[in-house]
Amino acid sequence: MKFFTQMLFLLTIGMIFIACEQTKSVEYYKTHPQEAKERSDECRLKSIISQDCVNAFSVAIPKEDWEDNESLKN
Repeated sequence: MKFFTQMLFLLTIGMIFIACEQTKSVEYYKTHPQEAKERSDECRLKSIISQDCVNAFSVAIPKEDWEDNESLKN
C-alpha cells in the first residue's frame, strides 16, 4: 500500500508540472507579434488547443483573414 501511495503522489506531482503552462495574454502577444506568429504556428503543427494558442492566434492572424478563409471554403 505504501508503494501505491508513493506512486500516486509522484504521478500527481508530475501532472501538476505538465499542466502548468504559462498563458500569455492577448496584450502580451500584441507587443510581441513575432512570438505570437511562432506560437500560433507551433500550436497548428502540434494540434494544441489552449488559451495561450487562442491568444497567439488572435494576434498573429487578424480576424479579417478568418472570414476570407471561410469564403474560400464555400
